[in-house]
Amino acid sequence: MTDNAELESFRRKWREEVARRTKPNKPAPAQPRPSAPSTSRAPTQLPPAHHEALERKEVDDEETPAALDPGEIVQGVSQLSLQRPDEDGFDSQAHRKEPKSALEHFERAVEKEAEGNLGDSLQHYRKAYRLDAAVDKTYRNKHFAWAWKKNAQVAVPSTNATPASQQSHDEPDLLPTPELIASFANLPIPQADSLVEGTPPPPCPIANVPSEVIVEILRHVALMDPASFSRMALVCKRLAYHFAHEQHIWKRICQGSEFGFKAMHYSFACDIYGRTEHTLGSRFTPFPTSIPAQIPQPLSSWSEVFQIFPRIRFTGIYISTVNYTRPGAASAYQNISWNSPIHIVTYYRYIRFYRDGSVIYLLTTEEPLNVVPYINKENVKAARPSSKKQHQRQNTEGGTTVKGASDPVPPVAMAALKYAQLGRWRLANPAPTPDSEDTPTDLGPELPSVPGKTASENTLDPRDVIIEAEVISPDKYVYVLHLSLRSFSAANKPGSKIAPPNTPKNTKLAWKGYWSYNKITEEWADFTLRNERSFVFRRVRGWGMGS
Repeated sequence: MTDNAELESFRRKWREEVARRTKPNKPAPAQPRPSAPSTSRAPTQLPPAHHEALERKEVDDEETPAALDPGEIVQGVSQLSLQRPDEDGFDSQAHRKEPKSALEHFERAVEKEAEGNLGDSLQHYRKAYRLDAAVDKTYRNKHFAWAWKKNAQVAVPSTNATPASQQSHDEPDLLPTPELIASFANLPIPQADSLVEGTPPPPCPIANVPSEVIVEILRHVALMDPASFSRMALVCKRLAYHFAHEQHIWKRICQGSEFGFKAMHYSFACDIYGRTEHTLGSRFTPFPTSIPAQIPQPLSSWSEVFQIFPRIRFTGIYISTVNYTRPGAASAYQNISWNSPIHIVTYYRYIRFYRDGSVIYLLTTEEPLNVVPYINKENVKAARPSSKKQHQRQNTEGGTTVKGASDPVPPVAMAALKYAQLGRWRLANPAPTPDSEDTPTDLGPELPSVPGKTASENTLDPRDVIIEAEVISPDKYVYVLHLSLRSFSAANKPGSKIAPPNTPKNTKLAWKGYWSYNKITEEWADFTLRNERSFVFRRVRGWGMGS
């Protein structure tokens, strides 16, 4: 009771003082108004406790009564414990109650981060997410919901607005993409700007070339490099029209063996060393040229087929970067566990695919810049100790020159390629139609079923890739890698077989299984994939260009 009485007394005196100082003083009519002193008067109201001015030691107490000394005011305010601190206009940060809920911790963390106190901010963030994993959404709904409501009100037109006012505020109608591209058909190819102001622009010979010749040029460019063909669409609107409209060029790419699906293998076409196996009958392809090829549903154009349909890329390499931590050995002279080192282990997995159905698989700690330019069959065979007599090599001071190669291979790359593994690859059977060519025959050993999954879940997906790589005893064992083609985009939904638009397609290989297969006993040994990461495609200049 004594504490409450003192608190109420202090609050009453404080309100009286604030009311007295804020009330204007009426001058006496019989006395003349004194002249204003040269010094400034004290402010009519003290700043809030959370204002930065309180941290400055510049206090103007000219008219502060002795009964309400600033030190006593601060001490009294520090003892306040109210349900609503904003009632008196004070909000002391130093003596606020500690946050308890996840939202309070998150709000305190935002305040600390704005102040630059990252240590305390991180602690409050951790406590907030431990209490509620979705606390950031709660924070946005509380503090930024007004912005969403405002945008929603702007987007929804008023029912009382007249058609003229609605038309004035509405944005201009946008043409659909097909109609917009079709409008580029008759546009000329623009000339380049003048190099010097006031002089005529340089000539543009292709501006006067007929459309038939332009289409033929684009077809040759597409067969040389589809990426260059795509970049030509950025030159001008006329070329963008041909890029989207000439679907026969995309059909030729899809049916060809340069970059299309005729180079895809749905059964193993070679042995584990890359030697071609002669099989009877023609090889299966999903879009044969002997019969009319149909665009698979739900795709609508051959350009979409080339971009979205499962396809291995030969113009680069797939790289998986793995990072993990492990505890190091403690010092022999100290028995302190907190002083034990933590090691960060980094290693890389490389996969390079070839059109003949062979593959190179490499696990090493060497960075891509040191080893990727030299990953090819010739260097792998030359790096093996057993191939010294088969391949003529010349050791130079800068590295090893392999027969048939122009540049020497650095010793670091040769040491890493010594452990490279040859193998073969195939895509999963895409369920060919009865009218298509011969179905795949050599599919290798049937992959083991995953416990706990149904038969339909254990069946191969059309995006799956199977790789068989050699081991120390290739006559008895073989490594089997089960991967799946994906698009490198965070917007992909689980289970969605078609990536969203405007994202790179078939640029990622996700792990689905990794085993060692015993050919004699037909037993499978499973490798753990706890630390493994997906393979990401990286293009290498000069690879797969017509070779």
